[in-house]
Amino acid sequence: MERNEFESMAPPLRERIVAMVIRMSADIDEDLADDVAQDTLLRLWTMRERLETYRSVEALAMVIARNRAIDLLRERSAPTISLDDFDRADHSPTPEETMIGHEEADALHRILSTLPSGQQAVIRMKHIEGLEINEIASITGSTPGAIRVTLSRARHHIKELFMQSQYEHC
Repeated sequence: MERNEFESMAPPLRERIVAMVIRMSADIDEDLADDVAQDTLLRLWTMRERLETYRSVEALAMVIARNRAIDLLRERSAPTISLDDFDRADHSPTPEETMIGHEEADALHRILSTLPSGQQAVIRMKHIEGLEINEIASITGSTPGAIRVTLSRARHHIKELFMQSQYEHC
């Protein structure tokens, strides 16, 4: 990607990144969102020679920004443990609950991999990347109505297969 292409793409992308990051959490102010946008654009610039290999630079930028914002939120809220905290009862899940959670997550990942690629992409953008319907429509070049239909079909298919896999394990 040439410098002029990047410079024309960067301002609107920066605005979208800032808006998405601010929507992620009440703990994120505009300064932090700007920092995330700057970090994201810098990362995209460093990998500019490979950007053409991605289907959507915008989707890549949103994933990078989301991950960076999560990292910054984790850094801000790193827990401090006092000696009094060790005396409190442990409310962590039991090994059985943990195993069930892992099995359900594995089943869900297997189910997602069976979806058609279009449904997979829309589900990931909506539920993993947190994009809005209109944003997904603009990225994919589709209409919001078509995205809603695709999401509905994918969710229905996931539900059917998940319920079926749960019954098979009983």
